Amino acid sequence: MRASTLFLGLLITHLIASAALAGENAQKQPTKEGIAFFEKHIRPVLVEHCYECHSTEARKVRGKLLLDSRTGIAKGGISGPVIVPGDVEKSRLVQAIRWTDADFAMPPKRKLTPQQIQHFEQWVRMGAPDPRMQASATKSKSLNIEAGRRWWAFAPVTALPAPDVKQRSWLKTTVDAFVLHELEAKQIAPSPRADARTLIQRAYLDLSGLRPSYDEVEAFAKDPSEKAYAAVVERLLASPQYGERWGRYWLDVARYGEDNPTSEATNRPYPFAWRYRDWVIDAINRDVPYDRFVSLQLAGDLMPKTPRSELPATGFLGIGPIYHKDGRLSKDVIENLYMDDWDERVDVVTRGILGLTVACARCHDHKFDPISTRDYYALAGVFASTVAAPRSLAETEPAIEAQFMVNSHRIFQFSYLANLMSSEPGTQPKKARQQVQQFVSELDKIEAEIAPMQEKTPSLHAYLVNLDRRPGMSKQPKSKGKTDERLFHSVFDAGVWVDGSDPDLTTIDVRPGKPRDLHVLPGGNVAKPGDLVPRGFVSVLAKGDAAFQHGSGRRELAERMFSDAGPLAARVIVNRVWGWHFGKPLVDTPSDFGIQGDRPTHPQLLDDLAARFIAHGWSLKWLHREIMLSATYQQASRMRAEPAKVDPSNRLLWRMNPRRLDIEAYRDCILQAAGTLDTKLGGPSSDLDQLGNKRRTVYARISRGRLNNLLQQFGFPEATMHSPNREANTTPLQQLFVLNSPFMRDQSAAFAATVTKEADVDAKVRDFYRRLLARDPSEREAALGRTYLRTGSMTDYAQALICINEVIYWP
Repeated sequence: MRASTLFLGLLITHLIASAALAGENAQKQPTKEGIAFFEKHIRPVLVEHCYECHSTEARKVRGKLLLDSRTGIAKGGISGPVIVPGDVEKSRLVQAIRWTDADFAMPPKRKLTPQQIQHFEQWVRMGAPDPRMQASATKSKSLNIEAGRRWWAFAPVTALPAPDVKQRSWLKTTVDAFVLHELEAKQIAPSPRADARTLIQRAYLDLSGLRPSYDEVEAFAKDPSEKAYAAVVERLLASPQYGERWGRYWLDVARYGEDNPTSEATNRPYPFAWRYRDWVIDAINRDVPYDRFVSLQLAGDLMPKTPRSELPATGFLGIGPIYHKDGRLSKDVIENLYMDDWDERVDVVTRGILGLTVACARCHDHKFDPISTRDYYALAGVFASTVAAPRSLAETEPAIEAQFMVNSHRIFQFSYLANLMSSEPGTQPKKARQQVQQFVSELDKIEAEIAPMQEKTPSLHAYLVNLDRRPGMSKQPKSKGKTDERLFHSVFDAGVWVDGSDPDLTTIDVRPGKPRDLHVLPGGNVAKPGDLVPRGFVSVLAKGDAAFQHGSGRRELAERMFSDAGPLAARVIVNRVWGWHFGKPLVDTPSDFGIQGDRPTHPQLLDDLAARFIAHGWSLKWLHREIMLSATYQQASRMRAEPAKVDPSNRLLWRMNPRRLDIEAYRDCILQAAGTLDTKLGGPSSDLDQLGNKRRTVYARISRGRLNNLLQQFGFPEATMHSPNREANTTPLQQLFVLNSPFMRDQSAAFAATVTKEADVDAKVRDFYRRLLARDPSEREAALGRTYLRTGSMTDYAQALICINEVIYWP
C-alpha cells in the first residue's frame, strides 16, 4: 500500500465507522417529514382500499391483519409481519400490492396505481413512519372554525417593544433583546463574538455559498471599523452569487425538478424548466418583495401589467410533477391520477407558503387542524382549472398566445391518442382504425387553423407543427422553420374533465376559460362524489366569503395569501429564513404551523420579525440584514459546558449552531479552491455526472425519476414534493465518495496544480491552506504537511485536506 493511500485511509476510517453508527441510529426515529408523507400518501390509500377488510371497524377481519394502527401493521397477520422497515423486498405488504403473486394480490378488486405503489415502496424505505398510536375511526370530529381562528399562528402580527434586559451593551439589533431576555431568564450568558476571520467566512458561506479569499479575510481582520462587517454583508447581498445561494433554498420549497417521476408518453420531461430556476435566482437578487415573488409564481400571467420577463415565474405550477395517464385506463383511475396531480399543488402551496397541511383533508376533515374536506376541494378546484403549456419570452399578441398554448395541448393529446390506438388497437381493430383517422383529422384541422401563425410568429408555428407526431411519421421535424428556443413552461386557465364515454379509450376534455369546481370525495373515492364545492380559500383564514369568483381563482388565491393570511405567510417565510441562517428554525416544523407542529421557541421574536418584515415591504434583504447584523448571529459556535447543561440543544441560542455544509456549498467550495469553478450565471442545466462539469451546483439537472448519485448521497431532497428542510444524514458512502470518486480525484489534482509553482514545501503547504481555508496553517499543520509531502503526492495531500471538518462544516 502506498504511503499516500495509507494516509487517506487512516484519515477517514474513523469517519466511516462513526457514519455507519449515525446512519444506523437515524433510522430508528421517524422524522416529521416521514409522518407527513404517511398522512399524504399512505393513510388515504389504506382508508379507501384496506380498512374494509383490515380494520377494527371491519365486519370480518381478514387474515387477522389490522392496518388501521401502527401496532396492527407491526404485528402483522396470520403469516407474520407485513412490513420490514427499510427493506422493500422483504415487506410482504409491498409484494401484495405489486400483484406479483395472483394468490396474494391486494387489494383484490383493483390494483393500485403505479405511483401509489411507488409511494408505499418509498414509505417502507423511509422506515415506515406511522403516527397512529391506536385504531381510529374514519369519521372526524366536527370542526369549530371560529375556535380555530384563535390559533396562535393565525393571529395578527404587531411589532413589539423590545423586552428589558440587563446586558444591554450586548444588543446590536432588536432581535437580540428577545433572545437575551430568554437567556437571562435561564441565567445563561450569550457566547462571545466570533473572531473576525471566522465571522467573514460565515457571512460569505451564508450569503454566497462560497468562501472569501485569503486577502479578503486578512483585510477584514485588520479593519477595526464598526462598519466593516455591515459593509461585507451589503457587498454579499449585492453580488449575483447571493441569488444563486438563496434561490436554491426556495427551489427546495418549490420542489424544483426538470422531469416527472416516470416521464412516459403523457408526462414528458420539462426541457425549459431551467428558465424558472433562473427567474428565481434573478428575483432573489433583485429583492422582489416576497408577497409579489410568490404571487407571480401563482398567477403572474393574470396580474395586470406583468412584464414579460416575470412570466417564467409561473413555472412554479407549469413544471409541477404529474403522473402518466394511459388512455387505456378507466375513467375513475385517470380521474384519480389527476386528483393526485392537483393534490400535489394543494400541498406545495399550503405547506410551502402557509405552513399548513391542507392535503391531509383530502379524504376526511383534518384530524387536528380546523381544515375541512370542503376547504381542500375548494383549493384543488383552482388547480383542476389550470393547465400547463409553454409560452414564449418574446412579446406575443394575446390572441396568438392563447391559440398557441391551447393548441400545444390539443396537438399533443391528439398525437398521443392516434399513436396509442395505432400501436395498441386492442380487441376492436376496426374501431381503433376509425379512431386513429378521427384523431388525425383533428390534427389536420388544427394545422389549418394555425396556418396564419406562420407569418406572424414563425417560430411558434414551427413548434406546434413539430408537436404533431401522428402514426407512421418520420422522427424528423415536420417544419424546417426554426422553433423558438426561448420558451418557458407556464400555465393557462382551463378546466380539465375526464371523458369515459368510450369504454375502450379514456380521453381528456380541456375547456379553455371554463373553470371546474370539484366534488368532495369522501375517503378520496372518485367513484362516490359528494357535494360540489366552489373554488375558494381556506375557511379558517378567510375574511368574508371564501369563494373565488374569477377564472381559475389563481389570482384571488395569490391575493388572499397576503391579505387574509398575510400574518401566517410572513411568519412562515421569516421562520424559514431564520432556519437557513442558523441551521435551526424558531418553529422546528417549518411546514406545519398547525396543532401537530412545534410551538416557536421565541414566539415574540417571531411575531416581531414578521410584523417588521411586512412593514419593510416584504424585503428578504432587509430580513437578512436584521438577522446577520445581530449579536445573536455573530456569536462564536464553541461548546460551553455550563449552558449545555441547561439547554443542550441550544434552543435558546446561546451560541451559533455548528453544522455541516449542504452538498451545493461543499462541492462549489471544492471547485473554488481548485481554481476550476465556472462562475457563468444561468442557462440550461448540466449533468453532475459529467466530469467536465465545473458549474455551480445550483445549475445541476434535477431529475425526479433518477436523482443524481452525488446529490442523493448528501441529503438532497426528492423533487417530487415540497421539502420543508434538508435532513442531515451521515453515511459511509459519503466518505467513500470523498476517497474514490473521479470528481474528487480530478479536483484534487487541479487543486495540487495551483500550488506547484511555489519554490519550497513550506510555501506549498501554506498555499494549500490559503486557497482552501483562507488562512495560514498552524505550526503543527505545517509540520504534518511538510512530513507527508516528503514521500506522498501533492494530489493525495490535496484530497486529504478537502475532506477535513473545517472544509465540510460552517465556521
